[in-house]
Amino acid sequence: MSAATAEAFARARRAAAGLAAWPVDFPETLEDAYAQQQAVASAWGRPSGGVKVGRVLGEWAERFGVNRFSGPIDADAIRQAGEEAIFPVIAGGTALLECEIVAVLGQDAPDGAISPEQARDLVAGLHVGIEVAGSPMADINALGPLASIACFGNNNGALLGPAIADWRALDLSALGCIARIDGAVVGQGDTSRLPGGIWAALAFAATQGAALGQPLREGQIVCTGALTGMHPIAAGQRAEADFGALGAVRCHAVAQIPHGAMD
Repeated sequence: MSAATAEAFARARRAAAGLAAWPVDFPETLEDAYAQQQAVASAWGRPSGGVKVGRVLGEWAERFGVNRFSGPIDADAIRQAGEEAIFPVIAGGTALLECEIVAVLGQDAPDGAISPEQARDLVAGLHVGIEVAGSPMADINALGPLASIACFGNNNGALLGPAIADWRALDLSALGCIARIDGAVVGQGDTSRLPGGIWAALAFAATQGAALGQPLREGQIVCTGALTGMHPIAAGQRAEADFGALGAVRCHAVAQIPHGAMD
């Protein structure tokens, strides 16, 4: 990716303004996409507080031989949800509600590939939560996973809801959630939708981070994957991720403030 393209994405995010078309240099391979992701992150210049894990599906999974991708989450875009959190929406970009189980790391990940069992041992706690999926690119999902990888990992933050008590003693294979927007059910599902479950997702995030020279660190979070699907959301709408007995996360979508006005 050219420096000009990376700066175009970073400039759009700073201005909280959407892009109708990819600037130039659309990635053709996974390697290109992750290299572009790193170039964009460098142009953006903010520290990562963790990683989101997304799915690669259908013909894309067959083409690339992977079923997941990862992207960075800005440290300053990770928020405790409280009674009702703010879900920032970039005008003219993409905004998607994703209901997820979020892992908080209690130790650094090793610098190399790890198994799901080893990934589990890294975790200090689990929370119900919401990934604030989104980017300056309009309808980024129509462009496929390479676009999502390259453009900020299609992430615009994370909302941490209640901690999951006694998670080590729970069956984590089918934790369920119902997603609602303005009171209407837009999706429902559970952790069985994630290939190999949340620990496989965490192992992927750690392994991919090591491969990129960015190993996961103590205190960072990992959003392990959407349980109910991806749900478009617009400024002014209210949403809820209802995890039943585990608690709920509620948010209000608002137009994102340009970052210059936030600093």
